[in-house]
Amino acid sequence: MKIPKLLKKAAALLMAAVTAFSVMPATTAFAASDIGTISFTHTYDRNGNAIRYNSSDVFNGYTAGGAGKYHYRMYVDGDTAFCIQPGVPLKTGNTLKKNSSETWNALSANQKKAVGLALLYGYQGNRGNLSGSDDEKWVATQTLVWEFVTGCREATGSYRQTSKKIYNVNFGSNYPNSGSVEVYNQIASLISKHNTIPSFMSGGAGDITKELVYKDGKYSMTLTDKNNVLSEYSFTSSDANVSVSKNGNKLTISSTKAVSGSVRITATRNNVPTVSSSAKMIAYGDPNLQDVVTGVENADSVKAYINVETPTGTIALKKTSEDGVVAGISFHIKGDGFDKTVKTDENGNITVEGLFPATYTITEQSIDRYEPQQTQTVTLIGGKTTTVNFNNTLKRGSLEVVKTSEDNLVEGVKFHLYGISLSGLPVDEYAVTDEKGVARFENVLISGDTPYVLEEVDTA
Repeated sequence: MKIPKLLKKAAALLMAAVTAFSVMPATTAFAASDIGTISFTHTYDRNGNAIRYNSSDVFNGYTAGGAGKYHYRMYVDGDTAFCIQPGVPLKTGNTLKKNSSETWNALSANQKKAVGLALLYGYQGNRGNLSGSDDEKWVATQTLVWEFVTGCREATGSYRQTSKKIYNVNFGSNYPNSGSVEVYNQIASLISKHNTIPSFMSGGAGDITKELVYKDGKYSMTLTDKNNVLSEYSFTSSDANVSVSKNGNKLTISSTKAVSGSVRITATRNNVPTVSSSAKMIAYGDPNLQDVVTGVENADSVKAYINVETPTGTIALKKTSEDGVVAGISFHIKGDGFDKTVKTDENGNITVEGLFPATYTITEQSIDRYEPQQTQTVTLIGGKTTTVNFNNTLKRGSLEVVKTSEDNLVEGVKFHLYGISLSGLPVDEYAVTDEKGVARFENVLISGDTPYVLEEVDTA
């Protein structure tokens, strides 16, 4: 039935009893600013038809709705309000006290936040972006508020509907109220996505750490969001060297240089309706009357995190030596903040992990029995092991013996050189003079503190 628009104003002045008349409690004196006066108006769909309840159901002992009964919209001192006690009596002219709703106080913190989201994404914070008539938006929002306070919809996660009791009171075969259903679905969809974050991220700042891959001179990683919400988020990096870019449902994180430690990528949800920072939700109550909530507040920001690191590399050093001594040899490794002296193990190996890609110099300590080793320079690539070899050769020298003789018989004379070398290895060598009387000991291990013994061998 269509109600002429001229009657709307008159209808607003009518006493609209949501349920049967209730006896008012004893009056208590409060400051005028603490008291809100209730009023009601009819609700109309986009075609000008009065919105009616589809059916009724019982909540906490009270019957809400009633097939064919008018769906009244409520106000507190002229401000749009929403019922938080389906079926509890309330009528035009009743007064409620600000911030004194026992029902509201009994809700869990999550339920209060969920009601706040229904108001923010619904009539109070987002009605300019919703379809339908103003009243359809209000009815849709009221339906979601009821679902949260009665437990017909979960108050966390994706805010899943768990029961259709409230839904059926407002929408169904008797009075479909399709316009309000359309708005209800819009708001419910927005709320369900509110806490949805990119699939590869976490709500915990330290939960996920991934390593970028080094390729073609840069470090990068491309992640695919299976939840398809990347467009709803903006991204920041804790390190200016690490950049983030979006392309469809893919996020690319890259850096042209290695970074120290973990870099945090933070995603912040966009497109959440916002209101004035001073806006507040206010719950009005009376122990004997239906409690209501007015206003709206901004929701807590939704953030998600992923930490990334540039891949480190490993230097694997292999030490060999002519005399087989490879354990406990010191090497000095320096580069990109790393400056340490390390020693070989019993097998002549050194493994240094967790080094940032860079150029490193490796210098072996000088040992007197070996030929000096040149410092080696290696370039370390992230995610790879760079192997470097050091081989020591013992120091050697040459000895030339000149034989003289009164009879000039100097050719073919044998000399014996023996003793303990600087390396501790024995030396026991022979040399024979040539026609000029010269005997040469070539490539002989150098001696230690005790000189070698040189003897002419009697061949007679």
